[in-house]
Amino acid sequence: MMLSVGAFGAAFWLRRSEPVDAFAWQPPLEQVDNRALVPATVLLPLTGAEAPAALNAALDHAHLENAYALLAYDPTLADAARLGALLQLGELYGKAKETRRAASCYQSAALLATLSPALSDLARLDTYLQVSAGLRGIGARDAARWVTDQAYLVAQHSPALRRDARVRRLEQIANAYDALGSTQLAAQARARAADAIEGAESLAARVPFSPQVGALPSAPEVEASKKTRIAAAKQLLDDVSENPPQRAGDYPADAVAQLGEALQQEDAARASFYATQLAATQDPATHIALWRDQSQWLALKYRVARGAFGVNLVPEWSAEVAAIADAWDETWDALARLYRTQATARGSTESVRALEEVIRFELIAARWGWWRGAAEQDLQDDLRDATRQAMDASLPALRLDTLTRGGRTIYWLVPDELYGAGERALPR
Repeated sequence: MMLSVGAFGAAFWLRRSEPVDAFAWQPPLEQVDNRALVPATVLLPLTGAEAPAALNAALDHAHLENAYALLAYDPTLADAARLGALLQLGELYGKAKETRRAASCYQSAALLATLSPALSDLARLDTYLQVSAGLRGIGARDAARWVTDQAYLVAQHSPALRRDARVRRLEQIANAYDALGSTQLAAQARARAADAIEGAESLAARVPFSPQVGALPSAPEVEASKKTRIAAAKQLLDDVSENPPQRAGDYPADAVAQLGEALQQEDAARASFYATQLAATQDPATHIALWRDQSQWLALKYRVARGAFGVNLVPEWSAEVAAIADAWDETWDALARLYRTQATARGSTESVRALEEVIRFELIAARWGWWRGAAEQDLQDDLRDATRQAMDASLPALRLDTLTRGGRTIYWLVPDELYGAGERALPR
């Protein structure tokens, strides 16, 4: 089923009444409103709370901007957890009539569902269907149509869907098309669902590539400085919980200064630790552990430097935002090299699959704004080479492809026969 660009074209994407352009993209961390952060839960990541616990606390208290900031800055969350929170935030922002932020959350969820190598095709489909419903609910019908089309392609062509799941999702996609007024496509989807009842069963699900990560060497100075920082953060949290500040200037100056000093001391201890250990070890798995730990620390440092905890905790860092971003880029560069080396050492067939998955992970880091120095076009070229190898080897999977308009790119999943077809691959 191919789409005529003339029949669909600009009218689909560019209606002025739409609250979101499906091709537009801004990294989530560039959308955080620091002035809207609520002290009571925004400081939790600094107190030693794990990211899922801090995220749940923010959502439980309806501190939406706090939850969004954590999703934007923290790379430690699993994709499934990040996805679930984005869908929840999209719904909550929609109910609060914050239409553009709701649309952004839904758009981010759809992108993550498409790019993530860790998710099953069934999880992708369920995400697309929730995103389609959410976008329809806020009046973003053109964007909802795009996501529904993506769901239709996955439901039809995924080699990894069980028969009953394929049938059910195709029926749900038909309902989504009906809600969008696309009755012809709804009828087609129902016909596909009827055909799928007698279709072949799915292939066994594949376990995605996961890099081998070594153990972090002992770091007593880092641990000591971390405990000091956690204690200082808890003290500040206690203070602002008792007397909530109305603006950044109302935070208790002594507690802020104490936490800022603790953060600087921890940063110095970590910098010394990473430099010493990376020079001392030759084990790639240990290098991955070190670079990953440093990357996670620099994610937090970058957030502090940009004032994304609601207050300027370390003024010196705020004057060094670009340098901190460059240091963070260095960790992503190193991790990408190490991951690719591991991926390509797995044997011909597995290497191709693993390399594809590593590049998709890299694209997430680039799109989310964590890896600013990544050249997205180079990543796309690398992915295209890996995809061609996978297709030549007849490895069954949907292919990550791109569609570009006006210099802006969207990612989507297509079967082999539609790879590279651009807008002609869209259902009609």
